[in-house]
Amino acid sequence: MKLEVEKLNVYYGQVHALKDATLSIPDRNVTGLIGPSGCGKSTFLRALNRMHDLMPGARAAGSIRLDGRDIRSFRPEQLRCRIGMVFQRPNPFPMSIYDNVAFGPSLLGAPGLDDIVEESLRRAALWDEVKRRLLADARALSGGQQQRLCIARALAMNPDVLLMDEPCSALDPGSTQAVEELILSLRSDMAIMIVTHSMGQARRVADQIAFFHSGHLLEAGPDILEHPRTPELIQFLTL
Repeated sequence: MKLEVEKLNVYYGQVHALKDATLSIPDRNVTGLIGPSGCGKSTFLRALNRMHDLMPGARAAGSIRLDGRDIRSFRPEQLRCRIGMVFQRPNPFPMSIYDNVAFGPSLLGAPGLDDIVEESLRRAALWDEVKRRLLADARALSGGQQQRLCIARALAMNPDVLLMDEPCSALDPGSTQAVEELILSLRSDMAIMIVTHSMGQARRVADQIAFFHSGHLLEAGPDILEHPRTPELIQFLTL
């Protein structure tokens, strides 16, 4: 398993947002996280690369292991290189397309930035669309292109795991299809986790699905949408 999560609890001040969540995340696989709003799925996702460290009053307890190593033994910046993240709304930096992708590797002093930028944009299925305007402002791209740019920016760090928090919620159907096709192409290289409100999207891209409800991870497996066990999931699927 690429990630092993055991009895994960996350607190925001006095609010107990995630309660004893346990889940195994295979390598080269897509894991979809589903559930009603405020159920804990995004909290779970963000705990995996310690994003809660950036929030005053937030804390986590339990065990998260990456390739058998406790994530607390990594420096935060080291961990976030290995576990990349793409957010709900595209957030390109106010700089060129090239500099967006090169940003992380350049901070680490990585050689061959031109090659890294091109390869990352190719992996994000964006190279052919932007190769003649790499120095243009990234914010001039369409919403779907911006999201794929943010994916390329994460890929430039060569992560082992890619976390995606509702990456298509702000996109049109065509851009959503492009991102879904990208997810399917990337899963042969890494573990991917995606939070989604779309059951159709979960069915299309996920190899296994985890269902959250009221801060609890109630069910997980490859066929829980077809064979739900808990009353909460049965009700959720009929809404």
